[in-house]
This record gives sequence, structure tokens and C-alpha cells, in this order.
Amino acid sequence: MNRVLKQGPEAVLQGRLLFCAVVIVGAFVVFGVRLFQLQIVEGEVLQRRSDQNSIRTLRLEAPRGEVFDREGRILATTRPAFGLWAVPSDMRHADRTFRVLAQLTDRDPEWFRERIESLGRSKRHQQVLLIDDLPFDVLARVEAHLYALPGITTAVQPRRHYPQGAMAAHLIGSIGEVRADQLERETFADYRAGEVIGQSGLESRFQAHLRGRAGGRNVVVDAAGRTVQVVDEISAVRGGRLILTLDLDLQEEAEAAFASTPDKGPKPGAAVVVDVRNGDILAMVSRPGYDPNAFAGGIDAETWDALSNDEWEPLQNRATQTHYPPGSTYKAIVAAALLEDGIVDRESKVFCPGHFRFGRRNYRCWKRPGHGWVNLKRALKESCDVYFYTFGVKLGIDRLAHYASAFGLGRRPGLLLGQEATG
Repeated sequence: MNRVLKQGPEAVLQGRLLFCAVVIVGAFVVFGVRLFQLQIVEGEVLQRRSDQNSIRTLRLEAPRGEVFDREGRILATTRPAFGLWAVPSDMRHADRTFRVLAQLTDRDPEWFRERIESLGRSKRHQQVLLIDDLPFDVLARVEAHLYALPGITTAVQPRRHYPQGAMAAHLIGSIGEVRADQLERETFADYRAGEVIGQSGLESRFQAHLRGRAGGRNVVVDAAGRTVQVVDEISAVRGGRLILTLDLDLQEEAEAAFASTPDKGPKPGAAVVVDVRNGDILAMVSRPGYDPNAFAGGIDAETWDALSNDEWEPLQNRATQTHYPPGSTYKAIVAAALLEDGIVDRESKVFCPGHFRFGRRNYRCWKRPGHGWVNLKRALKESCDVYFYTFGVKLGIDRLAHYASAFGLGRRPGLLLGQEATG
């Protein structure tokens, strides 16, 4: 006779709990064994595999927008250049890497060290540009040693180029790496250390327009930092174009007028050619000048010292940043004021004896013997001082000031170049 033993609810619950405990303990045992295998038994092998193949995100710099004259002739563009890049966290032996790079590029090891350390620890995983334009012979040497330089790579990037050299340099401006104090401003919140921006002239004023948008590329690299596979890519977008009112032919003519001569040296000064019909700037010259290409790849200390310490101040735009006495050019404003207020007409004459008495003092005309009888046309043609002394007094200082203001004197030119002086 079969006997069936009936279990109570407590016994069933205990059995289930025991089963669950066995399953949980078994799972932890399996997990622990696998963890031991991965970390202890296979750890070194897996670490090598991880080092040998890893994914890196490379930044693709955007070419800056091109600058043209009114006829479409290029004043500023970009050209391809081979840059030397580093990912600090990937450099296994930094001191050795710095020494090797110094030998390959003819630089001081400390230069590379300072460049890396200036980034700070928070940016050690970012790609940083060390040298932006490697000569082909240096590039070949570096490429041949990349296998022994983990964390170091080379890549093509756009570099600013000014095909006209120093021509219109003060107007177009120059570029340079964004400074630490600039990175603290809200305007540069989305910029990163090492990024190149416009630092003067139109390059600076239209930085947002010319900048473009950087892209990125995810790649698989081996232990030597060489790309094994491109995973995906977002192309960089070139910056916007800038078309100026400048006429390159007129600019060349104006520049030629200030050409240095062996016997007299540089001719300091400025010239601006304006289309009086609409105010277009057709040419702007400031001499002495400089070649903005010197700044395109990061200016070296020797060149910077030569420019910044030059007594002729070649970095200053004399056309917009300095004050000069207007001299006889002011007579044109006085003539317009006299005609507008009806003080004179075309036939109004003055006798010029070579001097003009005002108060207790004689003011001489540039032509000591005098011009004799002169009307407005002849006074302008021969720049007779006495004519404008005589009728200027009749016009009065208040009306002179009114017309000076109407012609823009005392105000900044508003050419969007920055650091403009009132004139």
C-alpha cells in the first residue's frame, strides 16, 4: 500500500529558498571565476589587445572662409599642411617622446613638455596640435618613427595663406591661437585651447563668419597610433566667404607709392582711396607693414620681437589707429562750409600779401611773397592760406565745428576693424 506524505507550506517555502540560494551562490561562483580569469589569467593579453586597437575621435578643423577683392581675386585662403598631433594620455614615456620629437624636428624637448603641460590634466585625453606645418623632410622623419611614439600622429589640416603677402595686411588682419584670457570670455565659450582665430583686422571682426564648423572622425588605431580603420566621419564645413570693396589694382598702386628705397629707407605713412559716390574703400595702405603669413603658423619669438620692437611700429594701422594733423586737406571742408553758408561765391576774392593779421600776431601764407588776388578756385588750387584765414574768421568757430562734425571729424571711421581712433 502506497503512502503519500503531505508536506506543509513551511517545508515547501524552505525548499524554494534553498534552491534560490544555491542558484545565487552558483552565479557568484561562475562570475568570480570568470573575473579571475579575465583579470589575472588573461589580463596581460587583453591589455595588450586593448592597447593595440582602440577607438579615437579626431577633430577635423574647418578651413577658414576665403577673402576676395571686389573683382573676385583672392586675398586670403587656406592650403593643406601636415600637422603634428599628440594625445597626452596615450604617451607611455613622455620624457623619451619629447627627446625623440626634439631630435626629429630640431626643437627643444622642453618646448614640447611646456606645450603638453599647459593643457592641464582635464584635457590630457584630447588631441592637441604641436606643430601645424611640418616641412616634408621633417614629416618624413617623423613618419618613419611613429611606430616608437605612441600618442603621436600626423594629419593634414588647413592652414591660412595670404597669396598677396604684405599687401593690405592691416586691413585683412592676421590670425593666431586663441589666448587664455580670450577663452575666459563668453564670446569664446565654445572654443578650445590651440584653436586658431582672427586676432586683428577683418580676420578678427568677422571671426564668427569666417570660422566654419569643425568635423570629426572616429578611427581605430593601433598601439603606434596609426589608423587601422575609419569607423565614421562628419565632414568639416568651410567658413563663409568675404568679398571686400577693395580693388587689388588700386591697392598695388597705392602700395608702390610707399616702396622703400635703399638711400631713404622705409616711407612711413598711410593712404586710403575712397569712392566718393558710395564710401567704398578701394585701397588702404599703412607703411611700414608686415606679412600676415608669419602669423599663420604661430609666429616665432625672433620675428615677433623684431616686429613689436621696431621703432616704425609696423603692426600699427596708421590709416585707422593714429592721429595726424589734417594740414591743407582741411581747406576743402572750409570751402564747402563757406559755400553752404553763403559766405563766398565763385568770384569772391581776397588779396593775399603773404600774411594775415589776427589779434596781435601775423600768420604767414606758405607763399611768402603772397598770391595776390585769389578767388575760391585759385585758393584751392594753390592752397592759399590767407584766403581761408580771411573767410574762416567770418564763418566763425561754431559753424566751423558744425561742418567738421558733419564731415565725420571727431568720430571713429566705423570700418569694423577694431581699435579705431577718432579722426
